[in-house]
Amino acid sequence: MRIAFLSDMHGNAAAFDAVLTDLEQHAHDQMVVAGDIALFGPRPRECVERVRALSCPVIRGNTDVFVASNDERYRSHALIAWTREQMGEANTDWMRELPFDHRIRPPGQGDSAELLIVHATPTDVEAILITQPNEISGHTVTPEDEARGMLGEARASLIVYGHIHYFSEGVIGTQRVASIGAIGFPFDGDPTAAYAILEWDGASWNVEPHRVPYDHKAVAAEIVAQDTFLAAPRAERILLSRPVPFE
Repeated sequence: MRIAFLSDMHGNAAAFDAVLTDLEQHAHDQMVVAGDIALFGPRPRECVERVRALSCPVIRGNTDVFVASNDERYRSHALIAWTREQMGEANTDWMRELPFDHRIRPPGQGDSAELLIVHATPTDVEAILITQPNEISGHTVTPEDEARGMLGEARASLIVYGHIHYFSEGVIGTQRVASIGAIGFPFDGDPTAAYAILEWDGASWNVEPHRVPYDHKAVAAEIVAQDTFLAAPRAERILLSRPVPFE
């Protein structure tokens, strides 16, 4: 059983298209999108429409919550307002109803074989869980007791997530976890789009990382040309593949 895991396209339709094309060369049984679909990139509507056209399970990311929220604190944010306008009301309504997580159980297997897919952690769509540090992203390893709290009562053969924008693997207590890099905004110094195929081998889930080149400089230039809120640091994130501060 092979599951294509896609996450964090962030309105970068060029990177997303490159990944979808690459996936045509790699056998997979299902596809799952783990959120952060529209915000920050130059083409939010295209990304949402491509995701919806896949007709696959989709869960919400933290920026999806921001974009779809009716809370005035978010609606009044210049970039969120622009993104919502680009997406259109129907796509915003769809995003608002996305579920928090998704489980996949290999045929003939019990609960212990399940794959649990979340955006960030099983308890919080915004929490940052680090099992392997990344100098470029600037995070340190999450303390064991804090990491256990982030997992809560969730258990699976593998818990897989996006959110931190780079590949990592680790074990918290006895629970195996893995993060998958971002399609639209990688934070590991490599500008190529990242996704993974998760394969059940009859005993465990194996993570097969993939990287796909695309014209990231053209996407950065498009962001600058649009002259929307925070355009310069957003474009710099694309060019440098690192979390440039929004200041």
